[in-house]
Amino acid sequence: MKRAMFVVVSLVIVLTWCTGVWAQEKTPPVAYAYRASEPISVDGDIAEWITLTPIVINDISQVIRDADHWLGPDGTSCVVYVMWDEDNLYLAADVTTTSRFDVIDGLPLDYVDNFMVYISTDPDLDPGRTAYDTRDFLLYLITDNNWWDTAFDRSMVEKRERFSSAGMEGGENVLEGYEKAVQLTSRGFIYEAVIPWVNFSNNRIPVYTPQIGDVIKFNFAITDTIMACPGTEFVPQLAWTGDRRINTNPSLWGDLVFVDSGFVSEE
Repeated sequence: MKRAMFVVVSLVIVLTWCTGVWAQEKTPPVAYAYRASEPISVDGDIAEWITLTPIVINDISQVIRDADHWLGPDGTSCVVYVMWDEDNLYLAADVTTTSRFDVIDGLPLDYVDNFMVYISTDPDLDPGRTAYDTRDFLLYLITDNNWWDTAFDRSMVEKRERFSSAGMEGGENVLEGYEKAVQLTSRGFIYEAVIPWVNFSNNRIPVYTPQIGDVIKFNFAITDTIMACPGTEFVPQLAWTGDRRINTNPSLWGDLVFVDSGFVSEE
């Protein structure tokens, strides 16, 4: 009897270890940032964008908070596109939402309508790192029709090199040269933005200039309040990949590959 119990316990330990190894070795999803041959006009029209391989966020498996209150892809979902040049990061999102297009005063930024951009600016970093490096960033892009606040959360970064959190109280735009435009649609809205790379730098952190073939860790999340207060205790949040631990663990992010405009994914 004791021997049988020993065998069972040993088997459980082995299976648990194997499951952990498989989870750690699971291949991260890949997204492609296409090089813009000329600066993109930020007007809310994505006709000039390369839209071959979007980041799609529309599945229950991607809900990382308050899944019981998610209204499905017709309630909150988005398709995201990424482009780049040597000076700028370009983002576009085609958002489906049934909620009000505004922000509720007094709530933390993590609970108002927003995009959260998780990005590294050093392709040489260990992709398996489980803590933020100096050049890992969480950027908030608030999506309301009046303020359009921006903020950096650096609270999880141990070695900040004097690049600290900024704008987390709301009511600020911390991005230099940030341009955005929005067009309302029958399902929600289309968002388009340019963010100069210089915003992810200071006198201790060099400006990142992407090169074709670079691979960096990247993730994208959307937060969508279902209704105005009351009702804000449950605010669904969806991410391209990972779970709530993406706020502290870059290994759970996906990979962003910088490619030329002529690149076509075989996936």
